[in-house]
Amino acid sequence: MTYDEIADLCKELEYRDKFRLAQLLIQLARKEEENQNPQKRVENSRKASPISKDSVEIIQYVIERLKKLKPSKTRSLLNSIDSMFQFQGGISDSEKEQIVSELQRLKHIRIDNNNRVTYL
Repeated sequence: MTYDEIADLCKELEYRDKFRLAQLLIQLARKEEENQNPQKRVENSRKASPISKDSVEIIQYVIERLKKLKPSKTRSLLNSIDSMFQFQGGISDSEKEQIVSELQRLKHIRIDNNNRVTYL
């Protein structure tokens, strides 16, 4: 099949299927790129580590996003932070914990014994 044939068939899809197809194609292209250029991916992930940037900027970025998201449990808080950096090479669990600790230290959040997050 050629690109033009596929493009014509895609026009017949409903909008949700178009979004699903676009997401699938992006994932496949990223995986293929990683397989073809594994060294480049490793270098980029080191450069993109969010903790290596200025900590103040990172914390401010996370605070602004969390104001909108307001996850209510620790697990969803960590998942939210993880998703904030997924397109920049990802973030390690220890880096997420560092960010949460810093948010608590700066009194932006409080986590109680039941793992519930309170925004201050």
